[in-house]
Amino acid sequence: MNVILNTVEDIFVTVSVPLYDTIVPIFRKVRFFILLPFTPILKLITDHAFARIGVTLDSDMKSHPDMVILDKRFYARLWSDQLIGLEEMYVDEWWKTENIQLLFDKIITVIDKHRWFFKFHIAHWEGRFRWGFLNTGRAGHNFKAAEEYELPVEYFKLLTDKEHMQHSAGYYVNGATTYAASQVEKLKLIASKLELKAGMTLLDVGCGFGGLAKFMADRHGVSAVGVTICESMSKAARNHCIGSKVTIKHQHWREMEGKFDRITIIEMLEHVGKQNYDEFFRKIESLLKPGGRVLLQHYAMDPGTLHFTEFICKYQFGQVYFPDFAEFVSPCSRYFRISNVQDFSLDAEGCGHHFIGMIEDNRAELEALVGPRVVRALRTSYAEALANSKIRSVMIYQTVLVGKDDRTRVPVQ
Repeated sequence: MNVILNTVEDIFVTVSVPLYDTIVPIFRKVRFFILLPFTPILKLITDHAFARIGVTLDSDMKSHPDMVILDKRFYARLWSDQLIGLEEMYVDEWWKTENIQLLFDKIITVIDKHRWFFKFHIAHWEGRFRWGFLNTGRAGHNFKAAEEYELPVEYFKLLTDKEHMQHSAGYYVNGATTYAASQVEKLKLIASKLELKAGMTLLDVGCGFGGLAKFMADRHGVSAVGVTICESMSKAARNHCIGSKVTIKHQHWREMEGKFDRITIIEMLEHVGKQNYDEFFRKIESLLKPGGRVLLQHYAMDPGTLHFTEFICKYQFGQVYFPDFAEFVSPCSRYFRISNVQDFSLDAEGCGHHFIGMIEDNRAELEALVGPRVVRALRTSYAEALANSKIRSVMIYQTVLVGKDDRTRVPVQ
């Protein structure tokens, strides 16, 4: 019976994804063209609604509005596609702003206060079906990394600490005031919680450019294996780790083999998909030696908020799902004991400011590498992410897991 159900699910998802990617854009264009003749009325409604939340709109930059509307079709597309439409119109240059972070701070705060309103819009359910319901991370699916992850390594060097190439939240303690220093503090904290010793074996799941694996191998004498689904990242990671006791593998997490004393999973769980958490943690348990430890750095949404943003899925990170903490605890507790949890949300907010700053400081170089559309999408994604971080609708934790029968104490720092 399970075989039949799995086969039906495979067929359903395989058919549904291309259908969605073909049909939904058509539906959205139809809605847009239906609303287009009502532009004058929609403009009045939009100007009033935005004014209520302190956002000013104008077609001229001279008055320094929050948003400069460059295309009159803006209003029809906004009401047709809602948030995803607003974000895509920025990428398409239908509007611009002098301060994208301040603008998204205002918009996201209102969205958070009136979550119910957006659930009445068809665009919400279209996105929810594609990015929340369909399990494209299931076994047998031809999973591919998001397009952004395959961009040139030089692109990421402009957004990271460069030395360790960490593209995740750092730890702003012990005097860390820069992103680079926060990454060193984060890596030191991870090593402390794992109590790494020379000769241990370490598996880094979703290793990115191999910075964590190299740091632990060079400073603590472990033998590390880094695994990533991204082909370009795996090549860059191998180059980065030359001379260190690190092996980089280009493979899916389901293909991982071996036994390890320690396992790290840094902001990778979000790519697994909620439908696959049980299988994922069962796999991690099978890779851990008795007495071993697993450290995750992972997102958790405030219950009641949307677990993904369609724009970020579509333009930045591929299909991702940010669980609330209960959705994380339930599957991992079947295989592990949660031994240590630390809130990283303040640190994530600090990193958000870093990313926005790095994008602005290196905008010309970034555009030369990947084009202005990609950079505008990047600005939108991180402005929205930082706004959500500020109001704590999204949080980040470091969690240490140990075996069910493990009675050792995990150090806090």
